[in-house]
Amino acid sequence: MKNEVVKYHNDLNTVSMRNWSAEEMNFFFTIISKVRDNGTEQLEFNTDELKDLAQFADNHRQRWVDTMTNTADKISQLTYIERTTERISIMTLFQRFDIFPEEQRMTVQVSPNFDYIVNRISVGFTTYELAEFTQIRSTYAKSVYRLLKQWRTIGRKEFKIEDLKRLLDMPDYYGPSEIDKNVLKPVRKELPVYFDNLKIKKVKANTRGTPVTGYIFTWTPEKTGEWVDDKYDKLSSPTASPYKQFYLECLVANGVFSWSDSDTIRKFEAEIFPEYDKLVEKTNLEKVEEHIGYVAGKKHNSVLGFFKKSILDYLKRF
Repeated sequence: MKNEVVKYHNDLNTVSMRNWSAEEMNFFFTIISKVRDNGTEQLEFNTDELKDLAQFADNHRQRWVDTMTNTADKISQLTYIERTTERISIMTLFQRFDIFPEEQRMTVQVSPNFDYIVNRISVGFTTYELAEFTQIRSTYAKSVYRLLKQWRTIGRKEFKIEDLKRLLDMPDYYGPSEIDKNVLKPVRKELPVYFDNLKIKKVKANTRGTPVTGYIFTWTPEKTGEWVDDKYDKLSSPTASPYKQFYLECLVANGVFSWSDSDTIRKFEAEIFPEYDKLVEKTNLEKVEEHIGYVAGKKHNSVLGFFKKSILDYLKRF
């Protein structure tokens, strides 16, 4: 059977799925792989086909029905919150999600508010093969896999400890020892097969007791040549910055714009990202991150114009 590609907007990675079972996560992302690029039209699927794609090995029919039902219950509670400096928006993911166990079929309809998550992903997308994801057993490892695939061509991602705990929905009491044992241990066991030379380094503060403040994940970056048929979709632009994903994540995280603001994103890609590429050549990615954080905190009338003037002035220092 042809392998399915899971491709969705990076915003979906901020949705907490810690209380989902591995089977429920497999089923959910199988659905995501099937609904993408179909707009908001109502779609119908054969549940046995979805079962095969999700690699649900158990032949016990009732357990599969329970998995579908539990997933539907959790999807009904799944919302995405988009925050910018101007507004806070809460969006549901599907407007229809019907399962007919006796007829072995289901109908799904993406919510208009969720449309850009799976259908409008020319920028800021995460893509991977469903077969890889369904092979991972630990739910923590599954979530880390999704987060790292977001940076697959960069080969490096640093998380503050509080951000990693939030993204993986860890219990509040988890400290470095619990994270090592319950989160990073399965990650180290299951993910090196998908991320060559994967390493995890603790970041410690230079204060009394040297507390752990974060984690740095590094691996061999994936090549960004032409896509292979049935593996990943074609790159959006052959001249796109190799660090585009990093820039976008920093800008969105600092509230400069939202993922759905495609017009502003295109303007930044054309006018700001080439200047950031120059800054990376002269220094490193951390300087770009620092610059974005600094400029984002300033008042301005035109975000694009302000960023352009600031980066041009900043480049003169190097």
